[in-house]
Amino acid sequence: MAAGLAAQEHDAQIERLVADLRMTAVRYPADPALRDLIDELTSSSARFAELWESADDAPAPDAARHKVIVHPTVGPITVDCDTLVVAGDDLRIMIYTAEPDTADAEKLDLAIVLGTQALSLRGP
Repeated sequence: MAAGLAAQEHDAQIERLVADLRMTAVRYPADPALRDLIDELTSSSARFAELWESADDAPAPDAARHKVIVHPTVGPITVDCDTLVVAGDDLRIMIYTAEPDTADAEKLDLAIVLGTQALSLRGP
């Protein structure tokens, strides 16, 4: 079983990602690879299609800076999530850290040692 966001955080994350993709599509309307991606997601995911048709143009702010990642071996890990945006580019980097000297920091260290292949985000 792969690790992922706790179920209650997953839907909000997906809604933000779809809204962000919508903004990207507005910025690059002639990009064929982007159109192909949107077409593929729309045809293969009813949830994506629903969100694509109803999503706001701007992503909702990510009010939850604290997230819970559920790792299959070490269990739930409460982390702080910071999103870095590269100015002038469409790159976002999400960094997860745990409060130093806590059980969550120890769990995060263990999860890193176990390998990132087991630490992928997933839905409920």
